[in-house]
Amino acid sequence: MKKLPFVIFAFIMLCALCSGVGSYKSTENRITRDVNNALKLTLAEMPTDVVNADTIRCYRSHLTITELKNTACIAMTSVKKAGRQETQMVAQANCDFMTILMLSDQRASGALLFAGILWIMCSLWYMRKFKPELFAKGLSYGGIILANDKFITAKGKPIHFTPMQHTLMEMFMTTESHSLSKQEICDRLWPKKPDASDTLYTLIKRVKPILEANCKLKIESDRGKCYKLEIK
Repeated sequence: MKKLPFVIFAFIMLCALCSGVGSYKSTENRITRDVNNALKLTLAEMPTDVVNADTIRCYRSHLTITELKNTACIAMTSVKKAGRQETQMVAQANCDFMTILMLSDQRASGALLFAGILWIMCSLWYMRKFKPELFAKGLSYGGIILANDKFITAKGKPIHFTPMQHTLMEMFMTTESHSLSKQEICDRLWPKKPDASDTLYTLIKRVKPILEANCKLKIESDRGKCYKLEIK
């Protein structure tokens, strides 16, 4: 449960990234097609091997993307054809990253980015309000949390135990199996008492309704030899 909101957030962010990159690449291709088509029309109109002011002016007049009219140009480059070097004209857009980004349609990626941020903010708010155990720096089990030597419910409400009850619950929570033998408990709580069976029985009896009122835990007895803290 704790990881799910972050997995969904990561997925939304990945979709936003893919959408943004896809739109950016699509715009790059559109710019390339536009400058190449403008050059093709220019050469059809003004067949020449020399680039001059008139050639550039004609070339830019055929550009359909307004933002390119001040940056695009024609360059002469040397290429190898049939074993010999030839000079030919190539179209250049001369666009930087930000120009292409501004030309690309980033509405979908922006919407996904906003949705992702909204999702993670709402998820964190919900978890902090209704699942505080996910953020508590302590032990959590069955809707009860032991943090800073205090017991609280999953909703952050304090659970009031007597010192003896608190020690017993702490033993249950800190034991990996949440199971304690009768002898373990008696040795810890009443080390000087020869037989504390009745006292232990009374203690368990008084803890049960507190657990029932505050969480989903119960204490079960295994043939009177041990007690186990279990989720209902």
